[in-house]
Formats: sequence, C-alpha cells, structure tokens
Amino acid sequence: MLEARRIPAMNLWSPWLDPAGDSLRGVGPERYALAAGPDGQYLRLAADDTIETVTTVDHAFQFHTHEKAVHTARSIAAVLRRPVDVIKLL
Repeated sequence: MLEARRIPAMNLWSPWLDPAGDSLRGVGPERYALAAGPDGQYLRLAADDTIETVTTVDHAFQFHTHEKAVHTARSIAAVLRRPVDVIKLL
C-alpha cells in the first residue's frame, strides 16, 4: 500500500520561511544595498536627507526588492553623476 506524501504547510505571508521549499534563497528575505564604488563603501540617506557613504553594509540603506534598489540607484546616479551599483546581500 502506498503512503500519502505529507506536504508541509507554507507560510503565505513569508514564503521564504518555508523549510521544505527547494528555493536557493535561504531562510531570509532578499536584501539589496547600494555600493558607492569598489572600495567597500555603501550609500545611505542621512538624517538631513543628504546622501552619504558608510563603510559597513550594516549602516547602509537596505532594500527588500531588486526593482526598488535599481530605481533608487538610477535616481542617485543622476544626482551624483556617477554609476551606483546594486549589490545583493547574503
């Protein structure tokens, strides 16, 4: 007799928390930051609404969607008149 395969319930509010999923995304949501150059500097918005560089990704502004990070990078690149890279945080 064949035994029915049990399908675990998926958390619909947070699908990245599904431990049975075959996703390569890991156990947390995707996060992105804006890199200010190859020197390990990142961008964030300061308290006075200016764009500043920080040396750690923990202090950088983080995005939860790639689309929003790219849109913001393009806007900031237009203001700074230099390229701004979007990096995926692991």
